[in-house]
Amino acid sequence: MSQTSAPRPPAHDATVPERSAAGPKRIIDCDVCVVGGDVAGLVLAGDLARRGRDVVLLAIAGPSAAVPSWPLDSVIAPGFPLSTLELSGRVGRDDAQELLILSAQAAEAGLGLIERLGIEIGPRGRLTVARAHAAEDLYREHELRQELAPDTTVFVGAEDLAALLGTQTFAAGLGVVPAERVRTASLIAALEDAAGAAGVRFVNAEGALSVDLKGVRKYLDMANQRVRAFQVAVCGPAAFARLGSGVARLPRAPWVSGSFRLPGSNAPYAGLVEEFGLTGLAYHFDGDRLALAAQSALPVMTRVGAARVLRRHAAEVYPVGGGLVEGARARSLPDPGGMPMLYEGERGVWYALAPGAGSLGLDFLAARMIVGAIAERDDRIALLQPFATGGLSGWTGRVARFAAFWHLRLAARLHMEKGVPALAPAQEPDVPAPLPAPATASALARRSVASAASASRHAARAALHAASGWASGLATRAASEGSRRRRRAPVEPHGELEDEAPPQRR
Repeated sequence: MSQTSAPRPPAHDATVPERSAAGPKRIIDCDVCVVGGDVAGLVLAGDLARRGRDVVLLAIAGPSAAVPSWPLDSVIAPGFPLSTLELSGRVGRDDAQELLILSAQAAEAGLGLIERLGIEIGPRGRLTVARAHAAEDLYREHELRQELAPDTTVFVGAEDLAALLGTQTFAAGLGVVPAERVRTASLIAALEDAAGAAGVRFVNAEGALSVDLKGVRKYLDMANQRVRAFQVAVCGPAAFARLGSGVARLPRAPWVSGSFRLPGSNAPYAGLVEEFGLTGLAYHFDGDRLALAAQSALPVMTRVGAARVLRRHAAEVYPVGGGLVEGARARSLPDPGGMPMLYEGERGVWYALAPGAGSLGLDFLAARMIVGAIAERDDRIALLQPFATGGLSGWTGRVARFAAFWHLRLAARLHMEKGVPALAPAQEPDVPAPLPAPATASALARRSVASAASASRHAARAALHAASGWASGLATRAASEGSRRRRRAPVEPHGELEDEAPPQRR
């Protein structure tokens, strides 16, 4: 007796019953599921779709939710926030050179894509600046970059730098070539249109999101739909935060941002300016508007506090006085330790997170390397495996960032105090010095408070120097823990007992 079976439902967007009281779920099958609609996720999804892959982009709270409320424009340029000297020490000179070359190639490819999309770019330029205490380190950075990746940096002296920026605060600068400012919102809107035209399907991740990424086929479950994919790429801080710390850990650092109006400002340079080191400030001019962002030692809870911190940082560079801070805001930005977190976790699951905000060169690098790993079986993504752990998290990470921040700030302040010695007022030789006035109770109290404050400052400096060394030791130990476990040679059975002589009795 023959039986006729019902026609099989299509492989994509099939609705099948699930064992849940919530009703049937919509099943979406695909080759690759990209979680996160930031620049890296959109470029990755569009490139894979144009290569013939069936791609679903799981947008976090809508496709355009990745546009940050950030006053500074994004910049596409080669290089990494981590210094080249430290990068060479972490991965070796040859791997550091290959990473710099890959970064330059990704930046050039990204600029070509932006031009094809018709996105307006400019003003041109990205300038890394250093104060007097770090000028020598910046010059060594330039020399090493010229050896590993020639013609990608230009060193700027103090006089030329003052003419470009209109300030005497910085003693040296390092220009990165090529570098272009890009409006993030315009770029993401154009990338969404391009990805949709290439065949990428957008799915809004509303409500709770649970994932199972262990097997050959990966499952991403939402309230009324399930995505099944063979490859998953998690891109951007929103995706990391949504998946939770059990799947992807998101190290963060506190920042404040806002803008000032400086009528009559005469700074001819309109590119992005960043201070050398992992804790500093970044700013650029738009006419007489100064958009500025700075990292803080601890999270700032209020807009008033953010405005106060911004005004203190801006006053070190330009005469802002008590001007109004527009759009002052405190936020936490990804802080994976100066390098992008770009690695393969479980088999077929890729993670990409760029440090800070607006590092388009690193976003294009992440998309390019993941596409190569999926479509071309390119294993060069392993070059970034030593940075897969990111920065320290929890209280250890907070103490390390706090100590590193104040270590650099105090080093700059002490250098300024030593460079400008205090001059005693001149006295007339014929006029005798006045006799000291008798100390009153209030004068003694003020003197004791001043001496206590001075002692507290010296004690704080000593403690911060000690904490900085302790924190850097923890960071080095955490970074090398995985490599030590992988390189540990197997111990021969009873190897240590045969070399050691047994104790003898007399």
